[in-house]
Amino acid sequence: MEDFHSLLILMVVVWVMGKIFRMLTLPVIFGELLGGIIVGPAVLGLIDPSNHTIQVLADLGVFFLMLHAGLETDAKELYKGSKKSVLIALAALLLTFIGGFVVSDIFGFSNYQSLFIATAISVTSIAISVRILKDYKLQNTKFGHTILSAAIITDILILIVFSVTLKLIETGVLDYGQIAFMLLKIIAFFAIVIVGGLKTQKYIGKFFKSKGFTLTLIAALALGFLAEWIGLHVIIGAFLAGLFIREEVIDAKVFAKIEDRIYGLSYSFLGPIFFTSLAFNLEFSGLQNNPKLFLALFVVAFFGKFIGSYLASVYQKIKKQKAALIGLTMNSRGTVDLIIISIGLQKGVIDKETFSVLIALVFSLTLFTILLIKPIVKKMTFKS
Repeated sequence: MEDFHSLLILMVVVWVMGKIFRMLTLPVIFGELLGGIIVGPAVLGLIDPSNHTIQVLADLGVFFLMLHAGLETDAKELYKGSKKSVLIALAALLLTFIGGFVVSDIFGFSNYQSLFIATAISVTSIAISVRILKDYKLQNTKFGHTILSAAIITDILILIVFSVTLKLIETGVLDYGQIAFMLLKIIAFFAIVIVGGLKTQKYIGKFFKSKGFTLTLIAALALGFLAEWIGLHVIIGAFLAGLFIREEVIDAKVFAKIEDRIYGLSYSFLGPIFFTSLAFNLEFSGLQNNPKLFLALFVVAFFGKFIGSYLASVYQKIKKQKAALIGLTMNSRGTVDLIIISIGLQKGVIDKETFSVLIALVFSLTLFTILLIKPIVKKMTFKS
């Protein structure tokens, strides 16, 4: 009964914090994190962090969040803004990644830890970017397509870098041949799944008509298993399953039903449990003991994204005001990065203090971004 008692407390917290943060027009994810701090060991201690049921559901939350991230990665959106987005994504990612690695190295982290931290702070949240664009009715403009494409490209590249980094940490050996082989496996895995989906789409669509949701879960679990078998993390398989199951592959109505059910599981049940459980590992001493690390990472994370995106946008003849808005929106964080940070803690790559600094960083960057965007976007006009 204790498991159900803990689950009830968590779901009530998720619901209440969701209501509050929606009223404040802030990402609900951060309300769930705050709720976890309140009911977790840090404040009230109402839930045992070692609760097995909560841990299992949180792990499933990671899996379903990545599956939904794949489903919402629209190939059409990627294509519409891809020409300008590739350079924007690469410039923002490289500046942030290099800055994150240098700062981590200065603060005494090992090369592998520095690689991991640099990877974690280089993410752009697709979900938060979509939310920002929808709030200002920009999702169907050329400007919106450019930002979404850049966010999608960034997250795909980050997942590739994350896989390589995790493998390096596990083996403890910097072997360039091994890195090249790892990259080849990742690229081949992505290519086979995506191309395979295109080649077999007319046959697959028939199977998804009656048991689409069940087959989606089977595909996600199978690709997750395959990802682990070839040495990648299970979340890569879940993400690719979402990419594989597209509207071009199956009937639009069936896809809408599948996406709706996965969204419900991801953001109304399992995902919130994952986000609240993240807060159980937060230590306030992490920020108190490492304020300089937090500030340094905040500066390189924010300005790396902003300057990289801005310069790449201006270079491609995007107006300066819009280039600045792209730079700000690319600073949205809050899904894939939280998953990466949690995996780093689970695998012992980072300790709880560093984990706490990185979680606070994700929250601060997104909040700062939202506050800066509001006054700027209201003064601008956009063409569809």
